[in-house]
Amino acid sequence: MFRKNEKPAPAIPAWDNKAPTKEADLRQPGAVAAFAAVSPTGANGQVIREIDPFDMVLEAVKNELKTGRRLAPSAYDNPTDDDYSVVMQCAREQIAIYNSSAPSRDLPLLVDTAQTEVGAEVERLAKRVTEDVLGWGPIAPFMEDPSVEEIFINGHNSIFVQKAGSLPEKVKVAFRSAYSLRLFINNKLDYGSGGRGVSRMTPWRDHRLRDGSRVHVIMDPLVSNMSYGGIAITIRRFRSVARGLPDMVKLGSITNQSAIFLRAAVKAQLNIAVSGGTGTGKTTFLQVLSSEIDPYDRVITVEDTPELQLGHLPNWVALVTREKSEGVEAVTMADNVRHCLRMRPKRIILGEARGAEMIAILEAMNTGHEGCMFTVHADDAYRTLQRIETLYLKGGMGNVPMLAIRREIAQAVQLVVNLGVFRMPDGRDVRRVKEINFVTGGVEGELITHEPIFQWTYERGKPEYTGRLEYTNAVPSALLRRLEDRTPGFSWRRDIDGLS
Repeated sequence: MFRKNEKPAPAIPAWDNKAPTKEADLRQPGAVAAFAAVSPTGANGQVIREIDPFDMVLEAVKNELKTGRRLAPSAYDNPTDDDYSVVMQCAREQIAIYNSSAPSRDLPLLVDTAQTEVGAEVERLAKRVTEDVLGWGPIAPFMEDPSVEEIFINGHNSIFVQKAGSLPEKVKVAFRSAYSLRLFINNKLDYGSGGRGVSRMTPWRDHRLRDGSRVHVIMDPLVSNMSYGGIAITIRRFRSVARGLPDMVKLGSITNQSAIFLRAAVKAQLNIAVSGGTGTGKTTFLQVLSSEIDPYDRVITVEDTPELQLGHLPNWVALVTREKSEGVEAVTMADNVRHCLRMRPKRIILGEARGAEMIAILEAMNTGHEGCMFTVHADDAYRTLQRIETLYLKGGMGNVPMLAIRREIAQAVQLVVNLGVFRMPDGRDVRRVKEINFVTGGVEGELITHEPIFQWTYERGKPEYTGRLEYTNAVPSALLRRLEDRTPGFSWRRDIDGLS
């Protein structure tokens, strides 16, 4: 950053340099991470990018901001009013430079000086540039809409938006070209949380936004149904629709009776597996359960793509994985679970378990680490326990007898909470807790024994969504004393049996 009244020397505009024609050129230090859209080829057979005055000014502004260090990296994720002012002024300058040099270089004008309101047009274009640099361009309204859950960008001119409880709908907005889309998303990836842009050499990226939303980018050649350089972007919005169990009760996702039980389960530091299919809200539910954790507890989260936001816990540390790259070794979720064991955690919260980290978290739970929570993909409690077995085997411990694996799981996990999505008659999708099962700690034959405490019930012949989560009258006798001793004011007879 520059001191007040100190102005950096302007960067050479992008149109004053020879346009890069090879992928390697685009990856040189200081070059804008961008590519040429499909356009006519030159005599040597290389693709020549069509001239778009706005894109050229946009590149020049980004280059000026980067080389002149006029913005802090944090500005790209969380811009202030001053940051917007800096970019607006830079955009005005670059528009003026481009427009004055365009005639002599046989380039089209960006602003027609014959117009009566040149100043207003410059301000409009400068605002567009600023929105592309610091904002979300054409998708800005959807990024600001709290009801939007997913944004699907299938190329620059095919954008779908899915709101809570609705199906995806195509919206009437678009980026100017595939080239500008890549400029745009690479600007977000290059500066946001240490991410890196995509190129034909590295054609995919996962990224987390400051608000917790997830971004996945994949491009040609891994995408085959788009033109050269086509990009598909999926943005899963972080929507804090429920901050605690009372919010879940209001939304109808759980009953008051089951919420009281889950609160006691978290307070009593039971080890909990949260399962469900894609889009059932497993991470959101994990976030909700974390609201019941004692704020004095030291909590370590381990995730592949960071999603959990536990800022309400002052002693929270978030560990994430790292991909292998040149000169850098990969750091896996299993590695981070082992790291966190040396950090004296009171609780470990594991994001979605997919492999060897399952072995590490089970070992942690079986060696005195209570209150662990994690998520897995499974459709019910029985399949959840099967999935945990499979992940254990995928972790490379195939020489361990199955009976020993099942015993380790049975003794480690005390509760399985399964989530589901129901399609309503009006097309809405609603998320509900389908069952809460107590793992008894035993193994019978090939089955880890478990018993439903709350279960989704509905009348035969009627749609499943018409049912509700009901108490089965089962009592987890092995944990009853622990639940009542560690949860002040909780009584099973009054709070669970009594509410029935």
